[in-house]
Amino acid sequence: MVDMLTPRQVSRAIGVSESTLKRWCDRGLIKTIKTEGGHRKLPVSDVLRFVKERNHDINIISLEGFGVPSPSLQSSNVVDRTVTGPDRAVQMVSDALIKGDGDRAWQLVFDIYKAEHSISSICDKLLCPAFAEIGRLWEDHSADIYQERRSCEVAQRILFELRHLLPPTDPHWTAIGGTLTGDTYSLPTTMTELVLRDAGWNANSLGTAIPFDSMVRAILDTRPKLFWLAASVKINDVDQFACDFKKLSDAAESVGAALVIGGRAFNDEIRTRLTYCCHCDSMQQLHSFAKAIRRIGTPTTPNELAS
Repeated sequence: MVDMLTPRQVSRAIGVSESTLKRWCDRGLIKTIKTEGGHRKLPVSDVLRFVKERNHDINIISLEGFGVPSPSLQSSNVVDRTVTGPDRAVQMVSDALIKGDGDRAWQLVFDIYKAEHSISSICDKLLCPAFAEIGRLWEDHSADIYQERRSCEVAQRILFELRHLLPPTDPHWTAIGGTLTGDTYSLPTTMTELVLRDAGWNANSLGTAIPFDSMVRAILDTRPKLFWLAASVKINDVDQFACDFKKLSDAAESVGAALVIGGRAFNDEIRTRLTYCCHCDSMQQLHSFAKAIRRIGTPTTPNELAS
């Protein structure tokens, strides 16, 4: 357990500026210990005492991100005024996104990531439910279309920042993918790229609204070990889709690529018409599948073995 926190960590958790917190420390309201280098440190026990006495809301998500476990926070008797649980975290993120508060949304996601939650878990349990809530607000006319679009842009930037926090990937394990013509939803393919990179894959999204023929060429040109197709838009002509998909499946098989599909458009009826390696209902399933391939497979393609 972490016994000491910095002013920045505490200011994030209780929602005040760092300068305000330092003034409280100077007045002796919160005990401060100075390190040999002259930096301030605040004992966790004294921070929790101050929060209880002043009835401050405290963000457990932030403190857990810095190594302060929930039991310590619960023992401080501030549970009733504490931000707790996944539902509250989703609400906080969706509120920040709908307001266009990118800094707040990023800080919440970053703190959860620092609490050692996987990228796939953050996507499934935080970002996807947050956007479901934003979609509900839009349908109820409680949010405007610009707020939904802006939320997507903010989330894209958050995912881009998370990408830079991941360790280097293995260049031998390449993966590409995207969405088809008419499907401009960028978050699913961006999330897929990030989850695969978190699993060690050198994954790069091709983007959105790509024709089948262009996807086939991408597979033949880059020869990935995995190709993903995300589909969020309803498929109207199932027969034509199945015919075009077969070209994609054949191309993936010819280079030894695992073909992975996901998204609400792939219902049971459509999936029975397709040939693929894996259908994922969640990013956590995708992460497990990608890790399993690396554990049991080899980065050498069948064509490389033949040569």
